[in-house]
Amino acid sequence: MPLFNYKGQQSSTGKQTKGTLEAESLREAKLKLRKMNILVLNIQENTRTKTAEGKGGFLASLNRKPPKMEDIAIATKQFSILLKSAVDINDALRAVSQQVENEELSCIYIRVRELVSEGKSLSAAHTPFAKIFGSIYINMIGAAEKAGALPLVMQRLSEFIEYQIDIRRKIVGALTYPALMVVMAIGVVIYLFVKIMPQMTKSFTALKVTLPWYTILMNNVSAWMIQWWVVCLSILVGSIVSIFTWSKSPKGKESLDRFLYRAPIFGILIQKVTVSRFSKTLSTVLSSGVRIVEALELTKKVVGNVVMEKALEEAINRVQDGDKLAAALEKTGQFPVMVIHMLRTGEKTGKMEEMLTNIAQVYDDDVNNQIMATTRLIEPAMMLFMAGVVFMMVMAIIGPMMSAMNQLN
Repeated sequence: MPLFNYKGQQSSTGKQTKGTLEAESLREAKLKLRKMNILVLNIQENTRTKTAEGKGGFLASLNRKPPKMEDIAIATKQFSILLKSAVDINDALRAVSQQVENEELSCIYIRVRELVSEGKSLSAAHTPFAKIFGSIYINMIGAAEKAGALPLVMQRLSEFIEYQIDIRRKIVGALTYPALMVVMAIGVVIYLFVKIMPQMTKSFTALKVTLPWYTILMNNVSAWMIQWWVVCLSILVGSIVSIFTWSKSPKGKESLDRFLYRAPIFGILIQKVTVSRFSKTLSTVLSSGVRIVEALELTKKVVGNVVMEKALEEAINRVQDGDKLAAALEKTGQFPVMVIHMLRTGEKTGKMEEMLTNIAQVYDDDVNNQIMATTRLIEPAMMLFMAGVVFMMVMAIIGPMMSAMNQLN
């Protein structure tokens, strides 16, 4: 149902008021306001409603930005607070749709509210937007509705999304510094070969100095880079595009994930991040009342690594055959011994969700330490690489200079 923004004046008090009203048409909206003893000063249809229904047109679609995880986290937290305060679901959805800054997400909440008003459950109303919220989000809402614990689960969902955002920031933070160092190193090497080396070679040629073999080699590389820079650039761009395209294919993603999972330095970091994400996700889903097999299926979709996905798929089959979770995960060979022992303890004490949360906390701390250790390792490695390149350039210049000095003597 369309929404209308209005500005009016109370007939009895003369006090100005404004708000949002649902109505089938502009005429019906005016009639509703008249019954509310409000004199209409200005009224127009909410453009967010049009966008939510796909009527915003081409220009409107260009202006819309897809919601980020941060937007969904804020909206979910607001929604959970309103539900905890005993606000009706319809009113809570309306308040969230009006407070959310992202236009697209606001439109989605407007549509969710309309579906709820039509009699659908909250999880069913979110289902058309599964690409935005994700399967875990929708399934947890469905489980919460059955258990009658919607406010608590919405709070856990907001905490879980914030956790995912934090993990992503840690990964980006760990990779940003090495990436910048590599880019800087490549830039310095190109500058030395393209700018410095040709000038020095011209000077030595003018002095008729006999160049040593390593200077001739570096000069040939420099000349080749200058002459064929278009080819070099094309090869570089083509390689990047090819690798990116290949990594998106099923076989490419699996091969890349397996390589990264066992890569030196970064492999340990990725393993710890993956175990942390698995533990936190499974804990959140189980605490919402989802059954173990369904919880593992949902967790498998968000661990973010094919190696772990395959391991969880194997574990799911074993759990369905009657194995306990700890035993099923142990047989995959992809989980640390400490995790298996803690899960066994959780199974014995009946505190599986709490134990999974503890595992996630332990590995979060390990991730922070690993990021600092990785950064400390990369910095001297890159400095050594840069020093090696500079040393070769210096030797390529000093050698001919020594020859020139010997000729002068």
